[in-house]
Amino acid sequence: MAAQHVLVTGPFGEAGEAILNHLAGRDEYEFTYLNRSDHPDYETHVADIADYEAIRPAFDGQDAVIHLAAQSDAGADFGDIIEPNVVGTYNVLKAMADAGVEKLIYASSQRVMGLYEEDHAPELYEEDYPSEHDRFRLTHETLPKPDGYYGASKMFGEHICRTHARREGAPNQVYSLRISSVRTEEYDHPYGDAERGVDRGEEHAVDDDEVWDQSQTGSWERGSEQYEEMVKRLKATWTSQRDFAHLLECCLEDDDVTYDAFYAVSGNDARWFDIEHAQAVLGYEPRDNAGEWDSPPE
Repeated sequence: MAAQHVLVTGPFGEAGEAILNHLAGRDEYEFTYLNRSDHPDYETHVADIADYEAIRPAFDGQDAVIHLAAQSDAGADFGDIIEPNVVGTYNVLKAMADAGVEKLIYASSQRVMGLYEEDHAPELYEEDYPSEHDRFRLTHETLPKPDGYYGASKMFGEHICRTHARREGAPNQVYSLRISSVRTEEYDHPYGDAERGVDRGEEHAVDDDEVWDQSQTGSWERGSEQYEEMVKRLKATWTSQRDFAHLLECCLEDDDVTYDAFYAVSGNDARWFDIEHAQAVLGYEPRDNAGEWDSPPE
């Protein structure tokens, strides 16, 4: 069987690293990378996602697109969101239609549901919230509640992707993945955010997109209140690289979905996002569970 030709936009961030580490180089796929800057180790089509004419040639001959490129700062202003997240997503859809590319995997975000976390944290991070018999869970059918312009832009992206899938003829299949916390290889474990804060020695442990309470400042040491809270949160939201790559593969191999939304999160005991829908529709079977960790790796 011939390899699928897959274009990845924005491939060199944390989510893209899962592709580079777990899917690239396999016989089933031939990846092409589109990014606004070059990379020394990967041949890259260099273009800004907001520039349609510049990105258009990269879509020729592709079977699928994994669209990761975006402004991912959860606290970004509206003006910073428009071109990369709104115009850029529209440009990807237009280029796919023009080139006849049939499948899109769209990187949405857990932030489309961000106000639920705001309303229920930090108790939400406990495995037995609200009780051991009644776990809090958000499904693909739960009303979205974005927590900022970034989350709202991802919700817009989901809707415009659905519109194209049903009315424009291409892409014919769209998978909106509401991605939780994918981390670089060094910090790809449930203690990653807390340990990154220790290693950096900064006031904030992680990037703005992943810090829930950005008022947390002061010492960042193992065992501190801030450290323990970041561990609890990531034990709920962690998406291991191999689980994320596996979910992408499930989407690439699926032939049935026209449009659907799925949560990209590992099988964590404390998760508040549903994975049963992805299991039933796509055959997603995560291998990792943050609840099985009781310390960072040696």
